[in-house]
Amino acid sequence: MSDIEDLLKDAFAAKAATVADDGIPRPVPPPRRSFPVPWLAPVAVAVCLVVVASGIMLAVRGRTDRPPPAGPYALPTTAPIDRVWPGAVHRVPAEGPGGVAFTPADVVGDQVVGKGEQETILRYDLTRRSFGVLATVNAYTTNLVAGDGHAVWWSAGALWSVPLTGGQPLRLATLEPSPASLTGLGVADGMVVWSTVDAPVRRVPLSGGAVGEVPGSTGYVLMEWPWAGKGRDELLDLRDGARSTAPLPPGRTVWFGCGPEWCADLREAWRRDGTATRPFPGRPSARLWGWHVVHLIQPDPDGEAGSALYDLASGRAGHIVLGRGPKGGLPSLVLGDRATYYQEGDTVTVIDMDALR
Repeated sequence: MSDIEDLLKDAFAAKAATVADDGIPRPVPPPRRSFPVPWLAPVAVAVCLVVVASGIMLAVRGRTDRPPPAGPYALPTTAPIDRVWPGAVHRVPAEGPGGVAFTPADVVGDQVVGKGEQETILRYDLTRRSFGVLATVNAYTTNLVAGDGHAVWWSAGALWSVPLTGGQPLRLATLEPSPASLTGLGVADGMVVWSTVDAPVRRVPLSGGAVGEVPGSTGYVLMEWPWAGKGRDELLDLRDGARSTAPLPPGRTVWFGCGPEWCADLREAWRRDGTATRPFPGRPSARLWGWHVVHLIQPDPDGEAGSALYDLASGRAGHIVLGRGPKGGLPSLVLGDRATYYQEGDTVTVIDMDALR
């Protein structure tokens, strides 16, 4: 059997081990229209297998004559994620005001910001254990982020903001009619910053005003302020225009990308300068999440199939223990750059990705 076949066999076996058959036949649903998914939107783990299968074949070509990791590095032991990062894991009600399903999008301070289906922008106060309605939208909404005391989102061909205390939404800028062109969105230093396909990185004050462009940023994707990337290895500091290109360490010809500090392929990660190699204690399912976290297909300490989130900088990993879903089946883990979540019964477990440090 070839290396490619071995890797594909492992990937499909790992995914198959996470699927439970309850023996109940179900009809095949009719086809429905699929909408484009924005670059930074959360992606369900169920679709990651396709990414793994295609990425494995790319990685095999560049794995020959790979040098050993530089310096000693012990693979991390894996404990439940709420024991590894207790301050990053929050459990919130699955339903918001009026019984609408709550979809988490971001965590800022003691607030979990999300959507009440498509009609409302909600916040859940982790201290008071209560919901609040920030805005009523009544339109398709996506790319919801929070920061500097505000929530910001795309809806109806525009970017909008509202204070986390609630109020009237403010239209900040007109965008293309589809959110698929929005490749990055963030809030920092009193500004909303975003990137779109084949256009400069732009910004506007949270209070509204003229939209400005960052010179020389066309084609760059906003990662996290102040960093934007282009391709797999180019980095731009949006504050001063400084640019750098990550050198490819010896023996690597294919990798799935770099963040502001880390690069990775399907076997390991390394700093942008090529040092501090981190071999993965499991098989990654996709890309870097939040530019510093890898989702791994990894057995739990008892050998049961499962997954883990692995922080590259600290070298710590937290196992995700999934119970039963809202209808008795296995719940779906939804990965995001800002928040990762899954539902068990009437509770949603939200993982603050920025707190995994």
